[in-house]
Amino acid sequence: MNRHDAVVCQAIDEMRLLLVDYGGRRRLVQPHVYGDDAHGDRLLSAYQVDGGSASGESRGWKSFRMDRVGAIGLTDERFHAPRPEFQRNDGAFARIVRQLG
Repeated sequence: MNRHDAVVCQAIDEMRLLLVDYGGRRRLVQPHVYGDDAHGDRLLSAYQVDGGSASGESRGWKSFRMDRVGAIGLTDERFHAPRPEFQRNDGAFARIVRQLG
């Protein structure tokens, strides 16, 4: 169990944005898929709508390794549908814990 599991799963279930501290930057993201990769690392695939980024891109698809996440928190802000380019059952995940329907 990852310490962030309950928060991330609730955010996906309720389609709520998350604030994620990652790589020394705070990011606002729409969570889409949460699970483990082939190496057993817990990942979050999300669409970043605001905040910092090592790449300089403040918007776009990002994968977050949960062992590298500082703080994470639910916001009251909701999104109403998956991103149009969202692919269910993402092949980057060996095991999916939760994903948007």
